[in-house]
Amino acid sequence: MADQDQHSEPVPGGMGGRTAGPVGARAATRRPGMLTFAAVMMFVVAGFELLSALLAFAGTGWWVTSTGDLVYANFVFWGIIDAIIAIIALYAGIDILRGGTYGLFVGYLFAGLGAIRWLIAIPAAPVLAVVVIALCVMVIYGLAKYSDHFEEA
Repeated sequence: MADQDQHSEPVPGGMGGRTAGPVGARAATRRPGMLTFAAVMMFVVAGFELLSALLAFAGTGWWVTSTGDLVYANFVFWGIIDAIIAIIALYAGIDILRGGTYGLFVGYLFAGLGAIRWLIAIPAAPVLAVVVIALCVMVIYGLAKYSDHFEEA
């Protein structure tokens, strides 16, 4: 009994002390905050893409142009594409939280393409573009700095 007490130290709140486990078990490590930020950004991308998909589905219909022509616009295809992108981003965010390499790759891809896309939009919305580019760079930085946290491929 005294031998067991010798190996476990009391810690305020009951956290942070050594735990007994099977031989060879990997010690639990905290996920860096920048990785959590990257995952949350992937969830935000997924939410915006889902919203875009819903708007595309709702925007399908008949319109009358200024010249009086009746036009039918079908955005269902783009809605499906946006929904697929939303699913990919959602899974990538979950995978980043789990430490998977799929999330790392897709996070790099989405943040890189997002930064390039907003570079093009600087003349139209300079403040928004700079903010979004900064967020994309932060995601890339977090994924690059803590890439050793992810599983080996």
